[in-house]
This record gives sequence, C-alpha cells and structure tokens, in this order.
Amino acid sequence: MKIESLKIENVGGISSLTLDKFHPNLNIICGENGIGKTNILDSIAHCFSTFSNNIIRKKEGSKKGKVCISIDDVQHDEHTFDITSFKPRCNTGNLPYNKNLMSFHRNIENLIYFKTERLFSHKWIERLNIYDQKRDHLYNLDGVSIGLAKDWFIKNELLSSQKYTKDNDKNSIELAKKAFGLLNQSCTFSALRQDMEIYVNTPTGVIPYEYLSSGFKTCISIVWGIIREVQIRFPNIDVKDFKGVVLIDEIELHLHPEWQGKICNTLVTLFPEIQFFITTHSPHVVQTAEADQVIALSGQDGYLEKRTLDIAPNGFKGWTIEEILMDVMGMKDTRTEWFRNKQKEFNEALDLDNVLKANNIFKELKEKLHPNSTDLALFRFQLDMLNGRNK
Repeated sequence: MKIESLKIENVGGISSLTLDKFHPNLNIICGENGIGKTNILDSIAHCFSTFSNNIIRKKEGSKKGKVCISIDDVQHDEHTFDITSFKPRCNTGNLPYNKNLMSFHRNIENLIYFKTERLFSHKWIERLNIYDQKRDHLYNLDGVSIGLAKDWFIKNELLSSQKYTKDNDKNSIELAKKAFGLLNQSCTFSALRQDMEIYVNTPTGVIPYEYLSSGFKTCISIVWGIIREVQIRFPNIDVKDFKGVVLIDEIELHLHPEWQGKICNTLVTLFPEIQFFITTHSPHVVQTAEADQVIALSGQDGYLEKRTLDIAPNGFKGWTIEEILMDVMGMKDTRTEWFRNKQKEFNEALDLDNVLKANNIFKELKEKLHPNSTDLALFRFQLDMLNGRNK
C-alpha cells in the first residue's frame, strides 16, 4: 500500500494544500514552524480509522473541512472525509459518519503513527505482558505507545530460543538487535540477564539499556515500535515485507545532529517496503535526502503549496547546512541579530570614514566570530582599506 496523493481543505491551520507524487519510501515534510506539518500527518491518520481519538478540526471560520486521500493498493481507492464540527461524535474524533469510512477501514492495520512522546522512564520488569490484543493496536492512531517496548523485547528474546517459536518472530528480535549497530557501530546488544535487564556493549563498557542516551533510546523506540506493531498486526509475515505507511512527527527530537543525519537511512535500510512520512525542523535530516524525497512547504494564511526545488535535481547530500536552511527551509538569514546589528554599525562607520568606531566594532567581531570566518576576513580587508585612506 502506497499513498499517492493528499488534498486538505480547511483543517487546523491549513486552508488549502494539495500534494501528489509521493516518494514510495521516504517523504520528508519541512517548513516554517506552525505552517501545518503535523496537521498533514494527523489528516493522513484520520483517513485510516473511524475510532481514533486523534482530533482534527475544521479551520476556524469555515463551514467544514475536507481530507481527500488516494492510495494504490490492489485497486485505486480515493476517499473524502468531511469535518463539520469541533466535538467528537461516537468516539470518531470529529469525523461524522461517512459510508466511505467503512470501505477504507480495511487498510487501518497498515498505518503506524509516532507522535512526539517517544521517551520512557526506567521500570523494573516484575512480570511480562504475554498477550497483545491486535484490536488495541488498530483503533488508536494517537501515537504508538512505547510503554511496553521493554516487555516486548524481553519476551521475544526469551522465546527466540524455543523450537516452537515461528521464524518470523525470531527474525523480528534479530532485527531489533541489529538496530543498535546501525545507529552506532560501537554499540551492540550484549545480553538479557537474570535481573530481566537488557544490557548493551558500548565504548565505555556493558551498561543497562536504560542508561543509553535519550537520543539513542528515541531511535530504538521507533525501530522497536515498528517491529512490535507489525508482529502483532501481521503475525504471519516477516517485518521486512511489511508494505505499510509509517508517520513520524519531528523525527529529530532528542537526537544529536550526527544521528539526525543517520536516522532516515537507518529506517529505510531496516524497512525497505515501508512508505515513511516524517516532519522535521532539522537541516541534518534534509541533508541525507534525494530531491524527490523532500516536501518543502510555503504559503500564507493557510494556503500552502509544495515549493519547487529545481536547484537540487540530484538531492541534498552535497549541500551545506546553511544552504539547506536558506534555500529549502526558508530561513532568511542564519546569522544572529547581534551579528546583523554589528554588521550594520560597521558598514555605517565605513560610509562615514569613522576610523575609531570601525576599529572598535572590528575588535568585538574578532572576539566573537569564528577564527577562520570568511566574514571576519572581509571585515578586516574593509578596515585595512579605511585605515589606509586615513593615514
């Protein structure tokens, strides 16, 4: 199952947005804060469930909102959902009954949604949750719960050595272990010990899983979350063969910039058949993408469009962070307000031939700019010119 196109009208802060020609594996949605990136994920999620508590609302002042989605499954389906009220009806968010909902309901198990809550606290495992009810993983698209991630790993690791355990389940736990090394080659799964703790080999020694950094655990929670959901929903398939859709909001949360540049490739490597839709504010995430994998949004008053990125026909792997911030993510200036003010004062001093003021400003710039800054070199050249004229 692949999503082909999406049209949103008057949902949340979005007045109008049409997106098509989605990439079959990875779609990175970026744009200025508040433009409506999360609204896009929520709208997709609502199209897959009549029972979600995840609330999308019509835009203030409009009579109704609409979400239209088309997918390429065995047949080409297109479904439209109207949002007419703010209050939930029959626990369906605020989507009123629509005959199309039931026909689209067959795809609900193919969608997995990760919201921004992806950290969890340490807990002792006194007993394992042995049975997972499939229905509990289908009708709540408000975000995958990671509260039982540790239970799930321990249970599957214990069962993996048993003869009666299916090959699919053994493959799942091996893939879960493999995630450690893909994110950081110096970290590997060590053992599950009698204290029911998961231990990991790291450069500083063997440590409990919960002692890993928040960024590492965030990545693991996504990987384990996908594997666990697929295992429960589709017990008879290998997780690598899952052909569903995964939504991830703000994928860079808690991640060091180095890992922000690794996480998307890691996910696509582990799950080659999944179609990912992720939102991000991170240029490091965009820097790993091909041209047709980036959806850069722009617009005003909720009327949004996908920006044309013809300047990067071969992707962004050779671009600098600053170039991505300005030409993809829409930042007008990557410098601080302090720098811009000092630059303006320095240029005014040059125009007025004010040698004393220009020299004083240059001293401040020299103290705070990077020693190899090209801007500092230009300031020095301009100052030398001014000093030469006034000898």
